[in-house]
Amino acid sequence: MKDPRYLALKVLVDWHKKNRTLDQSLELYSEDISNLPKNDRSLCNAILFGVLRQRESMDWTIRSFTHTSFEKIDVTSLYIIRIALFQILHMDKIPVFAAIHTAVEISKALSGKRTAGFINAVLRKAAENDDALSLPDKKTEPDKFLSVSYSFPLWLSKKWIHAFGFEKAEKLCRQINTIPSITICCNRLKTNRQFLLEQLQLCTKNIQMTDYAAHGICFSNPVLPVQELEAFQLGLFHVQDEAAQIVTEYLAPEPGETVLDSCAGFGGKTFHMAQLMDNKGLVIAADLDPEKLETLQMDAKRLGIHNIQTKPMDLLKASIKDFDIYFDRVLVDAPCTGLGVLQRNPDAKWKRTPKDIERLAAKQKKMINAAANLVKPGGILVYAVCSCEKEENEAVIHSFLDKRKDFSIDKNSHSDKYAVLITHEGFLKTYPDSKNMDGFFAARLIRKIK
Repeated sequence: MKDPRYLALKVLVDWHKKNRTLDQSLELYSEDISNLPKNDRSLCNAILFGVLRQRESMDWTIRSFTHTSFEKIDVTSLYIIRIALFQILHMDKIPVFAAIHTAVEISKALSGKRTAGFINAVLRKAAENDDALSLPDKKTEPDKFLSVSYSFPLWLSKKWIHAFGFEKAEKLCRQINTIPSITICCNRLKTNRQFLLEQLQLCTKNIQMTDYAAHGICFSNPVLPVQELEAFQLGLFHVQDEAAQIVTEYLAPEPGETVLDSCAGFGGKTFHMAQLMDNKGLVIAADLDPEKLETLQMDAKRLGIHNIQTKPMDLLKASIKDFDIYFDRVLVDAPCTGLGVLQRNPDAKWKRTPKDIERLAAKQKKMINAAANLVKPGGILVYAVCSCEKEENEAVIHSFLDKRKDFSIDKNSHSDKYAVLITHEGFLKTYPDSKNMDGFFAARLIRKIK
């Protein structure tokens, strides 16, 4: 079956049942999805991300129109209902009867007539009565109101109200549910931002330069997938959010230096470092996953970067013996909950728990300490995470500085251009509720010269 709704169903069920990210589940079905006609491909992607953005809100509706508990509805049937309901409630161009009919037909094929009848009844009731459905009371149950209205897990809406107050928490939730623009980093080794913007104007919409990052451009609706654009294939840019670009500018590597990206991943920040260094000096891109480093090497070639060396490595087991040198600058872009990038990765809302924050914060404290040992006296260490949670942010830095008296916060480290993003303690902090960028935290520390 090549229906885009059926493919979306397969991806969502795989994601739900397996310990995978949405990107990983998408990868399994990438060939099937790419073979769909363009409009069907767009519909499939809209359903995938839309269902995950609006899941809790739709579940509130489903619970209101069935007496059957969620535990008794099998996962496949539940996602068939969610997919149809998303089309009914959030997609103007799809007629209600068409959304219900397709859901019923898919259910008949997979589960038989009885289950299809149940799904048909729930969807018809929801379509006819959703407007009359009331939300939790904003004043008496603010956390539940946010959870249902903006589709967030209850524990997270509670946490954000406590951390930011109701007004900012609501603003965060509202913005996270919008479709983000695509942000790229211009490759200054091959072109300049103005020239690239003029080229991309011909094949994108809503294009503009980023407000803070010096080499960023954002846009929407490219005529082709980004990787198929000529400018991408010529190596004129790589995809990277503005907040991530600012983190690299915050590290501020200079031509001729020796720099370590200790958790390089696919290399977004690595490439930006190399470009800021004018391809001079050395950037070592280290990561636990050799496959990511292979992809990084291929992209570096496309971008015309030749001062990057890759090194498969577990930072927690690394020592200076692995390198034979101390580094001028080290970036530790630590594994985190990713709660600052939910706008791009809505699937993380449903798989993260409060225990993940504790577990990852404990790991982050070990990682920053291991990275610190590789910084030369007088050198710079930047700790960064794509999370706005204090446990992963200030708490990690304060814990580190309590133990490591050889480091201090470098408060003279930022450009006036993004001074508004620096907290009173001297940390870089961005939120996804404004300024069109992801939620990031970064601390720039300097190692004292004895």
